Amino acid sequence: MKVKKINLPDESIQLLNYYNPSMPFFIGMIGRSDYTDGKTMLPERRVNFQALVVAFLRRGKGIVVIDDKEYKVKEGDLFFMPKGHTHYCKADADTPWISDFIVVDGELAHKMLELYIPKDRWVIENFNAEYFMSGIRELYDTYAENMEEFIKYATLLYCSFIVDVNASLSRGADKVAYRVKYIIDYNSHKNLTVKDIADKLHYSVNYVIRSFKKEFDKTPAQYYLERKIELAQMYLRTSEDTVSEISEKLNFIDQHYFSNAFKRSTGMTPSLYREKFKPKTT
Repeated sequence: MKVKKINLPDESIQLLNYYNPSMPFFIGMIGRSDYTDGKTMLPERRVNFQALVVAFLRRGKGIVVIDDKEYKVKEGDLFFMPKGHTHYCKADADTPWISDFIVVDGELAHKMLELYIPKDRWVIENFNAEYFMSGIRELYDTYAENMEEFIKYATLLYCSFIVDVNASLSRGADKVAYRVKYIIDYNSHKNLTVKDIADKLHYSVNYVIRSFKKEFDKTPAQYYLERKIELAQMYLRTSEDTVSEISEKLNFIDQHYFSNAFKRSTGMTPSLYREKFKPKTT
């Protein structure tokens, strides 16, 4: 299915034309609200709004009202405006905000929110959701000509994001560690270094390693290799690619290094693993 890009105010992308009520997850809009031009509030109060809005404040401050309960929000805060509630936003007149947002719908989207985000925590202070918002944009840019693929990968990213927010709330998790994990998860097939990750997040390499190891009891490099081996296992079970092709696809230095790393992790060579686990055709 081909997606037509529609230019909307505030850099928004409208996708509602492709909505199907039977879809478990759907993104109806990806946008940015910029109130630095003198606007101070949304055009209207959204009564019983029939979608979930996820927003991240990049700059400024203001208030968000959900069912008459007022929340103060500031730069770096994440907030949810859930489906079936009345929403109202007002940017501060002296320090107006710029926010990124997505509008989502579908049973899975709302169930994840219900299961993982407490109802009294619609505003998550100091949760840097840049990786999620930019990730959704990047997915759209990549799969703008294929809505099915966009929704598939956006669903995975959304679910991972909600779980990360929950972990941050329930365990005092290191947000940097989860941002590093996301970058690795979605770039495991690429050639990626810890310095690449640190540069992207604007932290030092040592800080990235220390934060990740504290949260996951392993270094980013160790986790990155684990993810590569998991992908290699999947390719060996499900594809006809040769061991050399899989090594190249996953950006290992060479086939010899790949085979040694695979054996250290699984206890068997890639060829033996394929022989043992690839379903036999009849």
